[in-house]
Amino acid sequence: MKCIVGILLVVLMVVPNGLKAETTEVFQASKVTGVVLDELGEPVIGVTVRVKNDKRNGTITNADGRYVISVSKNATLIFSYIGYRTQEVAVKGRNTVNVTLSEDSQMLEETVVIGYGSVKKRDLTGAVSSLKSEDLLKTNPVSINQGLQGKMAGVNVSQSDGAPGAGINIQIRGANSFTTSTEPLYVVDGMPYSMGEGRSTDFGMKQSNNPLSTISPQDILSIEVLKDASATAIYGSRAANGVVLITTKSGSEGKTKVQLSANLSISNPVKRIDVLDACDYALYRNERITNGLLYDGYSEADSSLEYPLQGYWSEIKEPDPITGEMVVVGKEYKPSPWDYRNGFDYKGKMFYGTNWQNQIFQTAISQDYNVTVSGGDKKGSYMYSGGYTDQQGVIVNSYYRRYTARANNNRKINDFLELGTNISFATADNRFARTNSETYGVIPAAISFNPTRPVFDPDKDSGFSEDFSTGLANPYLTVHTEKNIQETLNVFISSFGELKFTDWLRYRQKFGYGYSYYERNTYNNRWTGSGISPTNGYATKSDDAYESITTESLLTFDKKIGIHAVNAMFGMTYEKYMWHSKWMAASNFPNDMNEDNVIQAGIKDRRIESSRGKSQLMSYLFRANYNLLDRYLFTFSMRRDGSSKLSESHRWDNFYSGAIAWRLSDEAFLKRLNFFDNLKLRVSAGQTGGQGVSAYATRSRFVTSDYGMGGSLQSGMAEDRWGGPAATLLKWETTNQFDVGLDIAFLNSRVNLTVDAYYKKTKDLLLDKLIPMSSGFSRIQANYGNVTNKGLEISGHFIPVKVRNFLWSIDANISFNRNKVGGLDSDQYSDVAWGIENMFLVRNGEPIGTLYGYVEDGFYDNEAEVRADPYYRNETDSKVKSMVGEVKYKKTRPHTDNF
Repeated sequence: MKCIVGILLVVLMVVPNGLKAETTEVFQASKVTGVVLDELGEPVIGVTVRVKNDKRNGTITNADGRYVISVSKNATLIFSYIGYRTQEVAVKGRNTVNVTLSEDSQMLEETVVIGYGSVKKRDLTGAVSSLKSEDLLKTNPVSINQGLQGKMAGVNVSQSDGAPGAGINIQIRGANSFTTSTEPLYVVDGMPYSMGEGRSTDFGMKQSNNPLSTISPQDILSIEVLKDASATAIYGSRAANGVVLITTKSGSEGKTKVQLSANLSISNPVKRIDVLDACDYALYRNERITNGLLYDGYSEADSSLEYPLQGYWSEIKEPDPITGEMVVVGKEYKPSPWDYRNGFDYKGKMFYGTNWQNQIFQTAISQDYNVTVSGGDKKGSYMYSGGYTDQQGVIVNSYYRRYTARANNNRKINDFLELGTNISFATADNRFARTNSETYGVIPAAISFNPTRPVFDPDKDSGFSEDFSTGLANPYLTVHTEKNIQETLNVFISSFGELKFTDWLRYRQKFGYGYSYYERNTYNNRWTGSGISPTNGYATKSDDAYESITTESLLTFDKKIGIHAVNAMFGMTYEKYMWHSKWMAASNFPNDMNEDNVIQAGIKDRRIESSRGKSQLMSYLFRANYNLLDRYLFTFSMRRDGSSKLSESHRWDNFYSGAIAWRLSDEAFLKRLNFFDNLKLRVSAGQTGGQGVSAYATRSRFVTSDYGMGGSLQSGMAEDRWGGPAATLLKWETTNQFDVGLDIAFLNSRVNLTVDAYYKKTKDLLLDKLIPMSSGFSRIQANYGNVTNKGLEISGHFIPVKVRNFLWSIDANISFNRNKVGGLDSDQYSDVAWGIENMFLVRNGEPIGTLYGYVEDGFYDNEAEVRADPYYRNETDSKVKSMVGEVKYKKTRPHTDNF
């Protein structure tokens, strides 16, 4: 027994002091309870609570944020949870330890999609704006472009026509060209999205469709806009105008979720144009006659007022069918201007004139319904959605109706193989009003049509009031009878297969297919502005189809070795686009009963056109991201593009970019300030291209040309004079861009700012160049001229108030852009619309869209002031009198007799 006791004493003597301390603490352990809350005072579920230096002793908070743990009185507890800053709290003998966790802004930063990959937002080296689903849907947009408006600095979204489903224009950091498209490249689920457009109905119509309108905003997970060359250069020849990346939703691990959304909205015109009512209009017309007598030398024959000063009944006379003498067949009332103010009897009803804007505008009701079923497990996920949208226009009889369906699936076959497919289907029915038109537009007609005329006139063959001498059609008749309907079918498929060789090396093969079909049918009956005699009804029918096939092969290396992290990607892509179309037109129909449905009934102006074409683009690309110490970031990218649109000698070109970012907030000298949550400086430079020419611009184009032989017309071909000769020397437009940016976050990320300053210059613009007519042509496409854009972008996210049950956040942005044209041989004009070809000037040193015209300088108040103007010095007295009250213009050059 003594021996055993002696051995135990020896063992105890050699036991380390640390072990004795731990043993002592275990014996002195007590229960500690508490609750873990977030900054809003809400309990945080699932927070890990453990004892420092003891990995075996830990617990998690329950649904109420509470925890219980046994620890010694001198222990230190560690509270950790994803998205929050880890905290260490000393127990100091307490039995209750409550903790409030603060958000970790760096950990909360979301992943941002970039070209052919994704990165954490904190690791971005380029200028990228991101919009998440919840922010996109705040305004319940019908189309994606509506959700983008005003949300991102430097991204300008505009519509030339407010019609439902109408075309949009998105400009990123200004316009790079004034002849080719300034639209960015759209990429949906990693594949270029090019759906073409349905054609306009006639020369005067400027309406186009919105290719993004077939994508339901409810299906969108995020939208990223790549703005600087560092972000866009990986897309090479099509990225000069920026890139819009759209990622659709997918399922997540867990139980199946069923979501249903329903939205109902009401729209009205914000403001109607103030116009003269019927009384004031009649007085105005009479004043024209009076002024003509006083100032313009009207004769007595022209002195009859259009509206009598006193209303009276006038006899209606017609020739007697037997005697031929004029006989009274009835009476009609000739109202005075004041009769329209007080009202008078017109065909049994009181009439006060017509407000034509009230006849075309309506309160529009729009509906949007969407159902989504999603879910998944550790092996994969699925998401199925279907939607219906009915957007009524504020103009009577205009609408946009859309049906959408989507299926997104991915599955891990085993540890090294994953497959996925995204399929979308959409069909739409769009009825346009004649709004964005050079001729017989319904809104100009509603503003200018005679308000003293009633809507209906049973004495007219049409049954409606007419006033075609003014070039205006009855607005009510136009919106109720003109037919302009476009039907759209869209299918888009994006599939991938990924092989994972190791944790740091993977290969992904992608395939994309897009198909869009547009059918447009129009008919303007014989009583509308576009169909009146001698046209007697005008019909068009067209169908346009576009197909795209895309393959991408990408090899990605992603590995972190100590303080170094490298992500490199090498790939090859091939894209093929095909299209075909048919169009036919006819006029002079026997009646309007069948409209365009029997187009062969039109016996005049019969025209038939058809076309077919294709283009191809092949590319090799490489990008490398290097991260040193998690605060020095470097990016380099290169893309080599070859396009079938350009000449063989200039078909291939390389596009490079590079960027450097420095996360200053991670440096020790700034950490000591304890002020910045994030401070990152970015610098980038790079080159992108543009191929905005027709598929066959570098080839001679032939058109049908009949010729006489043997006393009859023979069908033949001749070179197209209108398109110009083959431009065999065409090459890429090239945009060089430089960007300096700063990302700032402080006050626990309640103040976030992003500032970018940029400079970009596009050279070798694809323009038409005038050539001698002796060549048989008037112009040829060539590369010359340049456009410079420079600007500043500031965007911010602010949280002024953040308390329990209430959060107030503010998102704001502002941007400035100035562009300048250079390198032109002489002044040019943008052909915007018929009759105003020389209004928008393109001149060296001036911005795109410069207006060229007269500048007002007040009014001529008296005859002496008119005579003082050298232009009217020698005019007649009647001419001088007529100019009193008219606008006078500034003289920008000295007057000469030949002016």
